[in-house]
Amino acid sequence: MSLKPVIILDETLPTGLKANFAAVLGMSLGKTRPDLVGADTPTQDDVALAGITSVALPVLGAPAADLSALFDAAADLPLRLAYMRAAFEARDYADYSARIAAAPLPDHAPQAILIAGPRKAVDRICGRLPLLR
Repeated sequence: MSLKPVIILDETLPTGLKANFAAVLGMSLGKTRPDLVGADTPTQDDVALAGITSVALPVLGAPAADLSALFDAAADLPLRLAYMRAAFEARDYADYSARIAAAPLPDHAPQAILIAGPRKAVDRICGRLPLLR
């Protein structure tokens, strides 16, 4: 199965937060699916550049109010990741973990999500969303 990953961000976030949240989700994707990271590539003068993604990774925008529903719609996909508001509010990873553990999933507010699965399934969920600007 060919995997199509897509990042969807709250379109109203400031540019810096959008970039940060997309980077965080990209790191999580690389950890979860290291097979999507290509091999290191040497330059002509033999400087090794670390591998980058071997698949396209579009970044889309959506209204903040839609992110929970999009995340829920992706429940049956092989991969769905979320950057929850708790991560932004936490002082450190231990605080983040405690905040996440303190409430059920529906009580958490995603500010960014990454979903991945078969192309048709992903397109059904987010095919109408525009590229982030």
